[in-house]
Amino acid sequence: MRQSTAVISRRGALAIVGGAAAGGAAAAWHRRSTTAATPSALRPPGAAGERAFLAACIRCGLCVEACPFDTLHLADVDAGIAAGAPVVDARQTPCFLCQGHDEPQCIRVCPTEALRPVEDLTSIRMGIARVDPDRCLVFNQTVCRSCWHACPFPNDAIRLDERLRPVVEASCVGCGLCEHACPTEPSSIVVEPAGDAEVAT
Repeated sequence: MRQSTAVISRRGALAIVGGAAAGGAAAAWHRRSTTAATPSALRPPGAAGERAFLAACIRCGLCVEACPFDTLHLADVDAGIAAGAPVVDARQTPCFLCQGHDEPQCIRVCPTEALRPVEDLTSIRMGIARVDPDRCLVFNQTVCRSCWHACPFPNDAIRLDERLRPVVEASCVGCGLCEHACPTEPSSIVVEPAGDAEVAT
C-alpha cells in the first residue's frame, strides 16, 4: 500500500511546529537512555518499535484528527516521555483499520516516519491478543464467539478449536476489535502492545 501525500492544514502546520519541540525532546531522551522503553500503550497502525516511534513522533496530533473512527487520542502527562503521542484504548474504541478507506488515515497524514506505510492490512502488527482462560466464558462452559465474530480476519487471526475455544494466531494485527467486543468485564481477551519486540507494521 503506497502512502498518499498528506494535505496539511494551517492548523496542522502549526501543530507540527509546536509538536516538533516535544518530538525533539523525546528523540534526545531516547538517545541518552540505555534501557529499552516499556510498551505500555497500543500504538496506531504503522508505528515502528516503541523507542523508534516515540523518537520520531512529533506529537502534532494530525493522526488523531484524521482518524475516521475517533480511535486515537493523545497520551496525557501521566505518560511521561510518551505524553502527547497517539494511543489506542481498545476496550473503549478499537482500531477499525479504516474500513472503507484505501489505507489507514493516520499513516496517510503522518509527516514523519513515526507511522510508516503498510503493504496491506494483514501486515499490520500493533500487538497481539491474549486470552485469559480463567475469565473467558467458553473456557468456563458458556457459549460465546464474540471475539471470533468481531475479528476482521476470523480463522486466520483468531480461530476456534475443536471445543470452540478461541485461539489467537501469530497473524493477529492487534486492532483490539476482539477486546472491545468481549462481554466479560474486564475483558477476557486483551491486546498486548507490540512495543520493541515486534514492529507494528
